[in-house]
Amino acid sequence: MNKWKVSSFVALALLITTNIFWLYSAIDAGVTYTYQQVSLDEKSKAVGMLGALVVKGGQQYTKKDILHILRQVNKDAFIVEEENLIDVDGVKFFFVNGKLSEVEG
Repeated sequence: MNKWKVSSFVALALLITTNIFWLYSAIDAGVTYTYQQVSLDEKSKAVGMLGALVVKGGQQYTKKDILHILRQVNKDAFIVEEENLIDVDGVKFFFVNGKLSEVEG
């Protein structure tokens, strides 16, 4: 058999093998992304439900009370305090007339 025939079959086998590998990698990345998106959606819903629960249970607390509790829970947290808002690591506590009205995550 000629050397060029052997080398062409070897090259064809390598080409098919690498294409199968890249196809598997692309499918795996797509499946992984889908599962991550579903997990993120579930976590967002859970944060929303917990936020509503915090608002219902914490309406009697003032802005000062919530700020004090947050500082006790995590002394090293980056807390931004504005007029009607407390932002703690991306979680926003909104206040109306000094009372907790909404939590966003």
